[in-house]
Amino acid sequence: MSGSNRGAESEERDVVAMNPLFSRPGEATELPRNVLPPGESFPETAYQIVHDEAMLDGNARLNLATFVGTWMDPYAQRLNAETADKNMIDKDEYPATAAIETRCWKILGDLWNAPDPARTIGTSTIGSSEAAMLGGLALKRRWQHARRAAGKPTEKPNLVLSSAVQVCWEKFCNYWDVEARYVPISLEHKVLDGFELEK
Repeated sequence: MSGSNRGAESEERDVVAMNPLFSRPGEATELPRNVLPPGESFPETAYQIVHDEAMLDGNARLNLATFVGTWMDPYAQRLNAETADKNMIDKDEYPATAAIETRCWKILGDLWNAPDPARTIGTSTIGSSEAAMLGGLALKRRWQHARRAAGKPTEKPNLVLSSAVQVCWEKFCNYWDVEARYVPISLEHKVLDGFELEK
């Protein structure tokens, strides 16, 4: 039976068919797709199954939709692998890594001209979308505090955005009840430069 037909048949039966090349004596040749199997698998077999499925994805370095570079220096990859087992929510358990993290946001504070980079506060995030959510929420809270102090209502915040904004900001506005007001961009005005902002 060809590999493609075997895969389609496995899908219908809700199992993951293992390539015979990687099955080992004593192991099952099929595993259930959505529940834990009744027995164990060798680590190398489990790795190979997930590796082969993930390999069907596109090449991350060609994905321009993420707006970030996906190439990582080999030394950064090594540091990433060496620290993947640290649960960084527990700062007391990993004080050295927490200190490195603190230095990183002070460096960013200085880079972005924060009024007092040495006293800048921040946090690490899983990705840029999470960072945008936290940053947007901080912006909303700061706006609410200023409005309350001025005796003004806080029910209808809005955020002015370029029409080419990254989709995470649309999600932020949706999740946190903020009205998104889009400023159209054009060939003449490719960035949010204030042109027709009053509209």
